Amino acid sequence: MHRRSHPTQSDGTFLLDILKIALGVFIGSLAAVFTYEAILALRTELAVRKVQQEIQAETERMKRDDASRREAEAQARDAAERDADQLRSAKALAQRLEAERQARKAGAWSKFYQPSANCKADPGTTGCANEHMVARKRFEDQYIDR
Repeated sequence: MHRRSHPTQSDGTFLLDILKIALGVFIGSLAAVFTYEAILALRTELAVRKVQQEIQAETERMKRDDASRREAEAQARDAAERDADQLRSAKALAQRLEAERQARKAGAWSKFYQPSANCKADPGTTGCANEHMVARKRFEDQYIDR
């Protein structure tokens, strides 16, 4: 049988080959580290952009909520002012109507009760006071506001 013999390398070329392999491993590792760093930087940048978008969206939502709240408050204020104005108008009308009713009643009383000549001369007597009270009671029983 024939044996093949491998050519033997000298120690100098062997060490050079090992150095080449080691250099290739080092450069490959360095490239892997740089690639990993680039991927981390990209992920970080994407995360920062996402957070910025979320912050911007939240800010816009808060602005919308604040604007709608202010608008609702303004509408509530306007409604309260309208209600207050209506209440003031209703009170003024009620006071005016009551004053007119009192004036009509006073006019009707002055037409209804004419004191006697003695009571015109001296209205402070007991008889005049009794006459006035009886007339007033009769007037109150009969009076109907129209």
